[in-house]
Amino acid sequence: MSTPLLQQHHYLGIRQQPLHRVLIYAPTIIWVKQGRKLLWWQERRLSFGKESWLLIPAGHQLTFVNQPEQEKFRSHVLTLLTPPPAGWLPDTPSATQAMADPAIKVTTNLAYCFEMVCTMTERGLSEATQSELLRAFYAELRAAGALHLLFPASTMTLGERLARYLGVEPGADHTLETVAPHFSMSRASLVRKLTAEGRTFRHLLAQVRMSHALTLLQQSLSLQEVAIACGYDSLSRFAARFKQEFGLTPYQYLQTCPAVRLGNTK
Repeated sequence: MSTPLLQQHHYLGIRQQPLHRVLIYAPTIIWVKQGRKLLWWQERRLSFGKESWLLIPAGHQLTFVNQPEQEKFRSHVLTLLTPPPAGWLPDTPSATQAMADPAIKVTTNLAYCFEMVCTMTERGLSEATQSELLRAFYAELRAAGALHLLFPASTMTLGERLARYLGVEPGADHTLETVAPHFSMSRASLVRKLTAEGRTFRHLLAQVRMSHALTLLQQSLSLQEVAIACGYDSLSRFAARFKQEFGLTPYQYLQTCPAVRLGNTK
């Protein structure tokens, strides 16, 4: 399974979308194009609109409300699966960085670079060219003093690496036995190292799949189709896990999306 340079998704809403503990499995830029995103961050409430990006490093879980304006909410989410050069990043996160707001004002240059990397695949550019364009985007973020908000350190934890790997194909039949060799370790070693980080393979896989479910529910698929695409044979088990993760049922989330169909509830 090859890893793409990035993933991008568009999220829409016609009503408030309150979501709890949404896992950010890889460094992510969120650009709200219409409406506001109200984010709870370190016991404070931050508000994001089209004037600022939300920049979140891997491993965070976000609690937020998407607030429509004129009955519409739109956001463009860019998930970065390839890191910048290690020399551009600190060895370890600093305490000052950890306390900084995860935001940067959108400039003309940043917006240009954002759109450039978001359209490079559809332009048919070679993989080498796309890698250089992404590197140029990182260079602009670095010049703006914001690259560290996405990549606070040059190294990643095993859990972050695993989540990024699982996020490429969340619905695949991932098991400890099939995944461990991709990290050049045995099943027992993978379990032991995840335990040392306070994680489990099963829980991390479920979190990644639930984040994927949010994307799929935006695409007018039925709940059964979404459940299967996320690796669940049972719709009831999928729905229970979704509510446990986010604080609302898949049906309740669908009611906030503009493409709701009656068939989605079956």
